[in-house]
Amino acid sequence: MTMRGTTQQDRITELEDELAAARRTIDVLIARLERVGTSPPTQSEMFDAAVRISNVLEERTREVEEARAEFRALHANLDQIVRQRTRALAESETQLRAKNVELERQGKIKADFISIAAHELRTPLTSIVGYLDLFSEGRFGELSPLIERPMTSVRRNAHRLKRLVNDMLDVSRIEGGRMMLRRGPVDLGEVVNDVVTELLPLARARELHVATHIEPVEWIDADRDKLHQIAVNLVSNAIRYTPEQGEIVIDVDEAPSERYPGGWVRLRVRDNGVGIAEEDRARIFDPFLPYSGLPSGSGKGASSRPANHTSAATDPAGLGLFIARGLVELHGGLITVDSQPDVFTEFTVLLPFKHRLRQDADPPVDR
Repeated sequence: MTMRGTTQQDRITELEDELAAARRTIDVLIARLERVGTSPPTQSEMFDAAVRISNVLEERTREVEEARAEFRALHANLDQIVRQRTRALAESETQLRAKNVELERQGKIKADFISIAAHELRTPLTSIVGYLDLFSEGRFGELSPLIERPMTSVRRNAHRLKRLVNDMLDVSRIEGGRMMLRRGPVDLGEVVNDVVTELLPLARARELHVATHIEPVEWIDADRDKLHQIAVNLVSNAIRYTPEQGEIVIDVDEAPSERYPGGWVRLRVRDNGVGIAEEDRARIFDPFLPYSGLPSGSGKGASSRPANHTSAATDPAGLGLFIARGLVELHGGLITVDSQPDVFTEFTVLLPFKHRLRQDADPPVDR
């Protein structure tokens, strides 16, 4: 009941108490009148008092009836409002359920389309890339200088398209829960060193300084190829968004137990590039982010791309961070990001040591 309804009820109760008191007073006066008999002064006074009290009683009775009528009207109005609100909530709930069903249906259609399209594209692409590699290697004879340069460009873009198709397949598998891990003993430091060696030419082409600090850590039970993919996505992401002559620092160590209890190996990739605004950090792990319409200048993946972002860059569709997060979580780990726009960005990956992690343990919360 509203405050107004409560006040009205209190007023009715107060008036009813006054009526009861007035009735008791009248009863007392009548009893005194009967006892006094025919004494004129006392009897006159008694009648005058009775008339005054009767008038007050009549007035209070009228106020009580008016208050009760107002209270009944208020109560009826509140009932009507409650019914209207309940009906509106029920209609809103029905609409939300229908929208959720439609969103789920559209999400499934999107996932199915990506999966089918990627599978259909992969077969001809494999053949195209294979033949282009054979031509570039001179298996069908030496290429003339006039043909060699465009052939190199076609081969590079074919490999780029193949990587995009493979990323689309990974997205489909992660979203559908079909991504499988081939676990075995893996040295994360060794994997990261291989990735740095692989991507170093790309960093040098942009005059970036890459520093690595790899500490000896225990091997973990993981899928080596998937860890390689995680590291490639994070390092290539740093290369893409770091300005020329910038710096990238890559660290592998055992996470400090006082901050991350339970036993975790840690990979950190830090750059001094464009950075990420705080409100955008949760969205950078969404797929197809460069085209998701983030405000201009909001950081990685903004709709207004950095000047160094070209179509020849790795991961042009913005799938790398989404895939990295999915693969990290499949290993029972955690990936976080810390950043300050135009100052730095640092991604941190935590992966569990097999013999230290309980089966029911949750990933740590980065504080």
